[in-house]
Amino acid sequence: AITAMQAADFSCYTAKEAGRNRFHEWIDSDEKMQMRQDDMQWASRLEHAIDENHFELYVQRIESVTGSAEGIHAEVLIRLTDEANKVVLPNVFLPAAERYHLATRIDRWVLEHSIYHLVGMEDSSRITMLCINLSGQSVGDKEFHREAIAMLTEAGAEVCDKICLEITETVAVTNIADATDFISKVRLLGVKFALDDFGAGASSFGYLKMLDVDILKIDGQFITGMIEDKLDAAAVRCFVEVAAALDIKTVAEYVKSEQMLARVKTLGIDFAQGYLLHKPKPIESVLSSVKLPNKRVARKKRRNQVLLYGTSNTTSVV
Repeated sequence: AITAMQAADFSCYTAKEAGRNRFHEWIDSDEKMQMRQDDMQWASRLEHAIDENHFELYVQRIESVTGSAEGIHAEVLIRLTDEANKVVLPNVFLPAAERYHLATRIDRWVLEHSIYHLVGMEDSSRITMLCINLSGQSVGDKEFHREAIAMLTEAGAEVCDKICLEITETVAVTNIADATDFISKVRLLGVKFALDDFGAGASSFGYLKMLDVDILKIDGQFITGMIEDKLDAAAVRCFVEVAAALDIKTVAEYVKSEQMLARVKTLGIDFAQGYLLHKPKPIESVLSSVKLPNKRVARKKRRNQVLLYGTSNTTSVV
């Protein structure tokens, strides 16, 4: 009976996702059903991982192509440590997080711990910019906006000056009003913004006029394709010209070969990111920041503010 009820529940949700006035027939070997079951299991695991701090932060360096930039410029990446102490990549669990509305909780965890590591750096002058991704759910969540602003305010101007929040173009398009409002408020604190996956949507240039961003991260499909595809190469040249006209820095994603890197330099792109230049490593090894003894940052809410507390023998934000 329990199995039948679960099958009916899965079928209802699958039909709902497909649109109105639909039905979905349950079949024991149904791939969609299996995916939903897997997602539900992941949802439970992710809630536990958030509560018990089973996530780890990695960073991938973003290198200056012109050689003019100083210090470390990197992007924060999240990893999950499973029960067998193996590292799980985000493409495995983030779809379930989005589906079950856990993405904002994960974003909050990442932002909070990123700030902690910045505060705990032995020499903060070594880091120029730390890019932190935000999901569409967070961009459209007013409560997340309030908590993020509280965390950044508590962290102080020196930390905010080193943070760049990344939102994807498709997210900005979907939540243009919320994105514009959030960007304007956070920029007042000194935080920078990057528009990720630029070129992936149909209205890239139109929405760029509405968003006050500092960096364009060119979608990796254009970078990987520009060697063989003339259209991709032309698109990248166009993106670079638009960024230059707006005085915005550009980043080429997914740089995997010396040939790609050479083309990136030729096109006048400012920064490059990819496995050719740097493979992701734990954040402590790159930033030389304090390792959290129990992988926890204690959180406390007071008057709608999120306060960060360090552990013994570490720097804290209060």
